[in-house]
Amino acid sequence: MVHGVEPLFPFDLAEATYLVPLPDADPFSTTACQLQKRQVDLDGIRSKVLKSHFASIKQFEETFKNQIKNYDFSPGSLVLVQNSRVEKELNRKTKPRYTGPMVVLHQTTGGSYLLAKLDRSVSKLCFAAFHLLPYHPHSTSCIAVT
Repeated sequence: MVHGVEPLFPFDLAEATYLVPLPDADPFSTTACQLQKRQVDLDGIRSKVLKSHFASIKQFEETFKNQIKNYDFSPGSLVLVQNSRVEKELNRKTKPRYTGPMVVLHQTTGGSYLLAKLDRSVSKLCFAAFHLLPYHPHSTSCIAVT
């Protein structure tokens, strides 16, 4: 439908071949009329494609609603950083999975985060959002980072 082609079945071909009379007009003019782009048809196709696109997005969000997490860490919030080096080691069960807590300084334009340790030493690395988890401390004392 998007490309101007509808699915054909064998009985459609037989019906189209035997029941339709041959055109009397010039074949070029018949082909030209068939190839004309009608704005109404294009608008209908566009609306159907957009409708199916948004339905697919909604279905994807419903299917993976437990896995999709959108953490928007504000500056000053505490996070844990996933230790990805441990995942490749053989004795990974005994190693800590996360390091931290660390304080978010700011988010870069690419989406990664610049972090600092609690002793105010700034990390040279930028961390991707999927490597971070929010840290919920037991006490509610504030930590000032300058």
